[in-house]
This record gives sequence, C-alpha cells and structure tokens, in this order.
Amino acid sequence: MTAPTMRFDALLLPGMDRAVGHARRWLRDVLGREHPCLDDAALCKSELLTNALRYTESGRDGQIRVEVAYSKRAVRIAVIDDGRAATVPHVAEAAELDVTGRGLRIVASIASAWGTEPRAKGHAVWFEL
Repeated sequence: MTAPTMRFDALLLPGMDRAVGHARRWLRDVLGREHPCLDDAALCKSELLTNALRYTESGRDGQIRVEVAYSKRAVRIAVIDDGRAATVPHVAEAAELDVTGRGLRIVASIASAWGTEPRAKGHAVWFEL
C-alpha cells in the first residue's frame, strides 16, 4: 500500500475509555463519511484501541498513538500502545458465553491483512482494508 495517492495522519490519545469514541469521530473526519472502508475501519480500530486500553500500560495513565494511511479505496491503521502487555497480541479462543476475547478475531475476519510489530517499548497492531 505504498501508492503515491496514499495520505497519512496520526492521533495521540490519552489512555482513557473515552479515547475510543474520540478516535472514531477523528477517523470519520480523516476518511470522510463516504469512504468505502469507514465502517469496517472504525470497528477494527475500536477493537484494537480497547485491547490497548485493557491489556497494556496505555490504559494505566499511558497514551495510544493511532496512525492511518489511506487512499480512496484502501486503509491501513496501526494502534501503538505503551507496552508491558502480558502477552504479544494474538487471536484467542473465546467461549460461547464469554463477553470479551473476540476483538482480534473480529479484526482478522474483516481485514485483508493484520499483524503486530514491536514499537519502542510497546506494540503496534495494524490492519489493512
């Protein structure tokens, strides 16, 4: 996704629950309401932000960085946390009645590609649509 028509934007958020809604509105402003990937991008980004808040130092008075590369038809988003997660992000099996544990499974089922990479003291979890 390195076509010359790609644009890039980033947002730094405080590690608090309301950051998820703020990032959703920001993404809508960046991509535009008519972007064909907007709904899927907002859902996947929200799942990754929630994971960063719940499982890393980002949710304990830390920060989260959201990076977006996009064109008229494609989107790549990375969510970078402050680290100290108990594990490297991975798709887990959630029991039928579990209320958590499906975030990365949702991302994996919607995205054309996704993955993780180390960044400074934390992780970047990214996806492409």
